[in-house]
Amino acid sequence: MLDIIGVGDTNVDVMIQVPHIPSHDEKVRGKLFGYFAGGITANFCSAAASFGAKVGAVCKIGQDDYGDLALKDLVMRGVDTSHMVIKPDAETYFCMILLDETGEKALTIVETSGFLPKYEEVDISYLKQAKRVHMTTLDMELTAGVAEALKGSETKLSLDIEPTAGSCSREVWDRVLRCVDIAFPNEAGLAALTGCGDIAAGAAQLLDRGVGAVVVTCGANGVQVFERDGSFHYPAFRVPVRDTTGAGDCFNAVFLTGVVNGWPLKRCAQYASAAAAIAIGNVGARTNLPTKTQVDEFLKERGESICDW
Repeated sequence: MLDIIGVGDTNVDVMIQVPHIPSHDEKVRGKLFGYFAGGITANFCSAAASFGAKVGAVCKIGQDDYGDLALKDLVMRGVDTSHMVIKPDAETYFCMILLDETGEKALTIVETSGFLPKYEEVDISYLKQAKRVHMTTLDMELTAGVAEALKGSETKLSLDIEPTAGSCSREVWDRVLRCVDIAFPNEAGLAALTGCGDIAAGAAQLLDRGVGAVVVTCGANGVQVFERDGSFHYPAFRVPVRDTTGAGDCFNAVFLTGVVNGWPLKRCAQYASAAAAIAIGNVGARTNLPTKTQVDEFLKERGESICDW
């Protein structure tokens, strides 16, 4: 039985090093850093597999160079790709990423015919073989369809809530949120969905709408975790930053792997924060994905006691 299946996107990130992120109508000179396998869902699957979870991916690619790179990278990382949606006439999507000297980025998603699978292309019986399914809000029609299909099964659903969340109707969101066990919004995603500038108020709204737990990632300010019976904050580790691409995907993957293993949520947050801190130490969303042993060493070096609640 698989621990987690990610349903969503995989792509190639075209990374360009720039002295600073350009403003409107500004020209800067950049240098091609390289081509890296990426995508929110595929990054998540890769990070979970690196940390020791049994993972599958259901993403859409074309039979082209980018699709070949994306698929081979997942296979190399031990992700089950038996139910990937491969279309000969589709073009695998890609992202243009400008990376400045601080490690911060500006990202443009170049949507193509190979962007995301359609609901009818997803094998629901395969998803029901996993303990958890993890999705994003990039295509709410796909997310809503899978959420409805999983109702009544033992497979739990988690959701990475992007800042585009506000573009979908409340009716669709209410149907989806009732099915979500754990929601992972960043601050912008939470505000877009709930209309609340206050994190606690936004999280409370999601809990009231049926979500089991809300994990709000706040970048350098760490993470805030909310359940119906309480909340806690876990600070981010202070480390040198090379590239923040995929840091949130890595965090979510390690957090959910901990949940699958029966860990208390504070330990999940501790390990996920440490894993993300390691991941941002090199360029590329998957270049520095850590194993559990590496995270154990990271915490030990910093004198961190393992959280037991």
